Amino acid sequence: MRKLLLVLFSAGLTLFLSLPVDASIVNPFSPSLSQIQGMGFAWNGANTTTGPVNKSNVGTAIRFECEMQYGDGLSDGWASMGVGYPWPPLISDLSAYDGYMLSFLNTNQSSWFVNIYFNTGWTDVPPGEPDNFYQNGWVELLPGVATTLSIDFSAVGAINLNHVTNIGFIVGANMDEYPYYSPNNPSNPDAYHIDVSQIPEPVTFALLGLGALAFRRRK
Repeated sequence: MRKLLLVLFSAGLTLFLSLPVDASIVNPFSPSLSQIQGMGFAWNGANTTTGPVNKSNVGTAIRFECEMQYGDGLSDGWASMGVGYPWPPLISDLSAYDGYMLSFLNTNQSSWFVNIYFNTGWTDVPPGEPDNFYQNGWVELLPGVATTLSIDFSAVGAINLNHVTNIGFIVGANMDEYPYYSPNNPSNPDAYHIDVSQIPEPVTFALLGLGALAFRRRK
């Protein structure tokens, strides 16, 4: 039993140290499992059509699956879709945080791009605040690859953080009519399978690491 706990502690510490977390973000917001579960279709990008968004619980993550198509499905091109909340948003105030983070794992056999985003401000009157859109930037996920994305509120000059109108992530891809020309690209159409999870809390993994050291010292 002690050996098993030692392995779990060490694995947790190793995972935390390997995460590409932005060091400038001290107090990040990362949606809980139930908040991630509440995300759904938000919009389609230009020349994109999508099917229903299917979600399933896979332990500490929510797996999102959705078929995406560029144009009429008979040519190559970039397709994308946003995943977030219907109105009113489940998350409406981020003023207590200095950043936004989510972790992704591509469980598909093709490469997909991911991006995180949020909107602030109200587009109706009152109070007549402008709508502000912030995003991280596209990151390619090869099959089986995981990554953590972050937005530093100060770096992007985010305003009206107490009036969040939407928050979530975006999935995109270079869709190929003949995918064997570019084997990493999805076919047109194709379905993505991406696991989305909350970033581990640094305090939790620090405690796991201290536990591992204590077990080793005692041994």
